[in-house]
Amino acid sequence: MIDFTLNHFELLGLPVRYAIDAKGLDAAYRELQRSVHPDRHAHLPETERRLSMQWATQVNEAYRTLRKPLLRAHYLLRLAG
Repeated sequence: MIDFTLNHFELLGLPVRYAIDAKGLDAAYRELQRSVHPDRHAHLPETERRLSMQWATQVNEAYRTLRKPLLRAHYLLRLAG
């Protein structure tokens, strides 16, 4: 479902830049979280439930990082090397 090689911006469908659309970030997060939330996968085998937990964790981390200006700046610097 989620490609773990994507950076946070790519994961949330946002351009890689400091200035972001906060409403767009929120909307992208909610949409993605709807599809990967572990509750939606509770009926699946253990392996797939664990994978959905990893997906949800990745989405949460991306959102937390991009929504805070300082964390977003640090993340952009890490991406740039």
